[in-house]
Amino acid sequence: MTEKNNKEIAETIKSALEFYKYELDLPLTNFIFQSPLHWNVMTIIALATFDREQTTSFQHLCESISPKTGSKSSIQSIIETGIQKGFIKKTPLHNDKRIKSLKLTETAAKDYENWVRADATTFGPLNGVAMKTPK
Repeated sequence: MTEKNNKEIAETIKSALEFYKYELDLPLTNFIFQSPLHWNVMTIIALATFDREQTTSFQHLCESISPKTGSKSSIQSIIETGIQKGFIKKTPLHNDKRIKSLKLTETAAKDYENWVRADATTFGPLNGVAMKTPK
C-alpha cells in the first residue's frame, strides 16, 4: 500500500470512530448495534422495507440467519422489542393472512435511510481506492 492510501484509510477510520459515537446516540442505530443478531434482523427487515420485491417474516428471518448467530427465540425477542420501540411493524401478507410481513415503521425507515446515507459519506474518501481481491 502506498503512503497516500494509508493516510486515506487512517482518516476514514478516524471518521468512522467519530460517526460510531453519533450512531450510539440514535435510538434506531443503538438498537441495531446491540448484537450481530440485531444487525442481521434489522438489515433484512430494512431490505424488505426499501425493496418492494422483497418480503420478510419471522420464518424468513429464521431461514436467512445462521443458528450460530442466534436462535429462533432470540430472533422473536428482537422482533417484539423492535415493535415495542416503534422500529418494526407487523402486517398480514396479502396472499396469506397467516404470515406476518415485517417492515420498518415510517419513522424508522427515514432514520435508517439517513443513517445509511451518512454512513456512506464516512467511507467517501475511499471511493477512489477500489477494493482489490488479494492474490
